[in-house]
Amino acid sequence: MYAVHEPVAGIILAAGASERLGQPKQLLDWRGQPFIRTVAQTALAADLSPVIVVTGSHAEQVEAAIMDLPVKIIRNRDWQSGQASSIQAGLSALTPAPLPPRPSLRIGAAIFLLADQPQVTPSVLRALVERHSLDLSLIVAPQVQGQRANPVLFDRVTFPDLLALTGDVGGRGIFSKHHVTTLPWHDESLLLDVDTPEDYKRLEGWAS
Repeated sequence: MYAVHEPVAGIILAAGASERLGQPKQLLDWRGQPFIRTVAQTALAADLSPVIVVTGSHAEQVEAAIMDLPVKIIRNRDWQSGQASSIQAGLSALTPAPLPPRPSLRIGAAIFLLADQPQVTPSVLRALVERHSLDLSLIVAPQVQGQRANPVLFDRVTFPDLLALTGDVGGRGIFSKHHVTTLPWHDESLLLDVDTPEDYKRLEGWAS
């Protein structure tokens, strides 16, 4: 058991090649700036700490878009093996130093954010953290219209299972191992992500 005031990290998965889209979706425009910059600013605004951005494909361009922000950039050189490697890269960046750390410096949980969801707001991130703090739920996911959505919070108890994932499997790969607490949410846009030009048009339509 640990204190609910322990920090909750934000891990932004931004390593994909965006093959179906035909261009780096991390750099698509969202209200005048790249997707990845918006997502990073949202995580910072929600007081997630630390905020880690995992890059891979188009790394130099993606990193240039956030270089001036107080985030930790981790380049996943194995990004082509699938999303599991980016999850592992992000979590590995949370590993404390070999010397025994002060308990207050330990990370209590991590929220995984996707680089193609710039519509996510600080309010939903704060709500996930608040829900987790009530009973230290192992996994907390927004639920919109009966569907689970992203971003998802994972308690540190689940980190070993996340580190054991392989291939192109995301955090949902451990949903069968742990109870998932759902957070009812009103924002239908959380059901959107951008994999194709049509997805991008739908997202732009929602924002207009």
